[in-house]
Amino acid sequence: MRSFLIRLVPVTLFVVLASFRADQGDNVEFVCMKTHKASNTCHFNFVVDGAKYRYVDMGCKFSKKLDEVVKKAKEGTLFLAREWKIECPQPKEKKTDAGDSTKSF
Repeated sequence: MRSFLIRLVPVTLFVVLASFRADQGDNVEFVCMKTHKASNTCHFNFVVDGAKYRYVDMGCKFSKKLDEVVKKAKEGTLFLAREWKIECPQPKEKKTDAGDSTKSF
């Protein structure tokens, strides 16, 4: 029984550690940044594989270094928490009406 446990522990550790991936890669999409002036925090919203993630910057150190925050998020060195605390306005889709081009005034 003891030899079985000795073999099982390294295999289990390998499986658990191999399942985590630090590098986010190309699936990280920056959505928006909102500044909360009362608490002096900046909220950066990201979408990773369709799930919403946020990074809260205390003191807004990265507010002018947006490209650095996105780079760190893609590298996986930035801690991203689940769900957005402050929602971003969704971009409005432009409506294209084919009927407008045929109207004469």
